[in-house]
Amino acid sequence: MIVKGSFAKRIDRYAIEELGISSLKLMEGASEALSREVMAMAADISCRPKELSLAFFCGTGNNGADGLNCADILYKEGFKHINIIAAGDPKKRTDEFLFHEERLREQGIELSFFQPEDMGEDICCSREGQAELLKEDRDILLMEGKRPDIIIDAVFGIGLRRRVEGVQLRLIELMNGLRRDGARIVAADAPSGIDADLGLDMCAPGTAVKADVTVSFGYGKTGLYLGAGPAHSGRIVTADIGYPEGILEKIPHNDEDMIETSEDGIARFQYKLKHRGPDANKGSYGKFLVIAGSKGMAGAAYLSGLSAFRSGAGMIRYFGPEENRSILQTLLPEAMYTSFMGEDMRDKLREAFIWADHFILGPGLSVSENAKELLECFSELWAEGASEKRLLLIDADGLNILAGEPRLQERLFGEKTVITPHVGEMARLTKKSIPEIKKDLMGTAKDYAAASHVNVVLKDAYTAIADVKGSCCLNTAGSAALAKAGSGDVLSGTIGGICAVLGDDIPRALPAAVYIHAKAGERAGEIFSEHGALARDVAECIPKVFMELG
Repeated sequence: MIVKGSFAKRIDRYAIEELGISSLKLMEGASEALSREVMAMAADISCRPKELSLAFFCGTGNNGADGLNCADILYKEGFKHINIIAAGDPKKRTDEFLFHEERLREQGIELSFFQPEDMGEDICCSREGQAELLKEDRDILLMEGKRPDIIIDAVFGIGLRRRVEGVQLRLIELMNGLRRDGARIVAADAPSGIDADLGLDMCAPGTAVKADVTVSFGYGKTGLYLGAGPAHSGRIVTADIGYPEGILEKIPHNDEDMIETSEDGIARFQYKLKHRGPDANKGSYGKFLVIAGSKGMAGAAYLSGLSAFRSGAGMIRYFGPEENRSILQTLLPEAMYTSFMGEDMRDKLREAFIWADHFILGPGLSVSENAKELLECFSELWAEGASEKRLLLIDADGLNILAGEPRLQERLFGEKTVITPHVGEMARLTKKSIPEIKKDLMGTAKDYAAASHVNVVLKDAYTAIADVKGSCCLNTAGSAALAKAGSGDVLSGTIGGICAVLGDDIPRALPAAVYIHAKAGERAGEIFSEHGALARDVAECIPKVFMELG
């Protein structure tokens, strides 16, 4: 479960006012989690981590107090090169900030307060102006004349509700400039400048702090996963800070305050995903027809079929051009292949359609006239026989063709159909711009699923899943290893295979399938590196994820 930043504030208030948990106790849990990530980062950077220079950039509210408490913890752990810069009016310091400031002073650690009059009001936003500005500010702010190795960003956290300007904007620019020079950044709860509800950049596009790690306190925040959030949050760590179990159910909320994640629903399926029925045969887990590939695009078909097999599908039959037969039967000999040559396409497709009970349509299909004719023919068969079938997944070029064919959408869309567009394909389907879609990924998926009566898996840095029953969740797992050609084809096959294993309840199976694909991406990144992993490595890691399920 992830929550809006505004709702997280209410969780804090409820814990303090209704449950009697002191704000300092919650802050201690948050600061300990923050300090653990700083120490882990320091150990990754240097064999003498405690000799590194740490710079804390703090606001004067409770996020700043988290930063001060973290500085206190790390000082006691032996880190001696600590510089603390506070931004804002000292008269507006919270009680918690004052408490931790006094503890630091007792150990001889002083804070440097910077206000607008200290730094001037002319904020340069051009790259050239920014470079000049940052050089000037380094001289003002870095007391030891040494750039920091690690920066702890505790300026705003989740409390930001306005445009950033003045001294806070100057500090954000400074942090990003130091990061370009080699420093790493750990953000407390949210990168400064990012709205924790929707992931809006409250500075200017691309200007908010770019953290390497964000430690989200208590629960993940929606704004870290939506909009500009993924580009600025780095690796997201959700840290337990001492909220009692079940606290979310006790606080009045609406559907938008909390969002289920794909991981939330996996537990109910763990046994089924780990164990095959002892009396099962190959037909028990689905007969798939994969209508994919075109001349020069056999790879998309291969990856879809491979990942469907790796995800549990029982039988796979390709339907595609003769040019791809030898390639696919060599790469995946477990699969059958039916090819067509122009005029015999309709008869062969009808025969294959009758054989299958699951369909994957579109990967590598192209948008040629032949592909359009194929989709037209398939839509006629689906309109006649959909009631006897179990799943239709449409991806890639299948969606690109459908974007201009509302008549075919009407035939093909329904409760058994899943579409898996990335934001570019969704832009073509909805006639919206990509920035509009990214600004409200969840809303776009949910609205389209409702309006078109189709299950939607909308792919971005984090994937939104909306079903025909009105439910919507977000996949927060995954890795940059998935940022490779073919990963979407692997997802198509994974969804197909998982739906075959879990049965006909597509809305319940979709989050599990997306989660397993994401975890396979994480495993591939660990084995081959995020840079070196290929889409087929992700497919080969799917069984590892099954084995790791509880």
